[in-house]
Amino acid sequence: MPDLSRPLEECLQALKAKENLQEVLRRHPDDRAALVSLLRLSVELNTLGAPSPDPAFRLRARNRMLAVAQQRRRDQQRSPFHWMPRPAMRLAISAACSLALVGAGLITAAAAGTSLPGDPLYGVKLGVERAQLAVTLNASDRARLQLQFANLRLQEAQAMFARGRSQDAMALIGQYDEAVSGFQTSLASAAFDDTSVSELSHDVQQRQHEADASLSALAGSLKAHGDQQSAAIVAQAQTHIDQAFTGSNTDIQAHQKTAQGQSSGHQPKPAGGASSR
Repeated sequence: MPDLSRPLEECLQALKAKENLQEVLRRHPDDRAALVSLLRLSVELNTLGAPSPDPAFRLRARNRMLAVAQQRRRDQQRSPFHWMPRPAMRLAISAACSLALVGAGLITAAAAGTSLPGDPLYGVKLGVERAQLAVTLNASDRARLQLQFANLRLQEAQAMFARGRSQDAMALIGQYDEAVSGFQTSLASAAFDDTSVSELSHDVQQRQHEADASLSALAGSLKAHGDQQSAAIVAQAQTHIDQAFTGSNTDIQAHQKTAQGQSSGHQPKPAGGASSR
């Protein structure tokens, strides 16, 4: 079938300009019949009006468009990162979650610091103490932490006695005794410089004085309230703890003499007063 688009366009232009249509048709004698048919079809189509839209279809289309727009607005309101590209949004959400976890951990650890045995966060408190000791590599700093955590057990025991929880308080006195003994044991394998030894000696003497005063007052209070058995156990623990602190002071002084001898370049004298030849 020949291409009639160009001849048809010429015919339509002739009709529009009200020119002689017959001249155009004479230039295309082979396609005259087909062109006439197409021209009639064009005229008939022009007489038809535009189809009226279906009211039901228009209503359905409008409702669907409004529903889609409302859903998009809801999605944007739910997500504060709707303006960000998807990879950036994922990174931001991951960072926010990490910060939230770290913040929650710090808040939990801080709240656990004041907890007592029987409280939900007391286990967290002990876990934080163990973690601090594990990551503290300096011998002097580690020793001070041991003293600090041991003193916490004594403070917790006093709080338990004040609340009338004598059984829990006595368990804490035992833990305090063990912590001070453990501190003395750890001194034997630790190495300290001269400055650290002096500072640690001062800390031990201060802790010994505080422990003696606190345990004496606690034993006296228990005895005054008629709890002779608990008073005797506290007094016995006081004696053992005082001995442990005294032994710790002796060990620290030995470290101090060793450090001073090494710094002066002299070796310590042999035991028993024997002299080297």
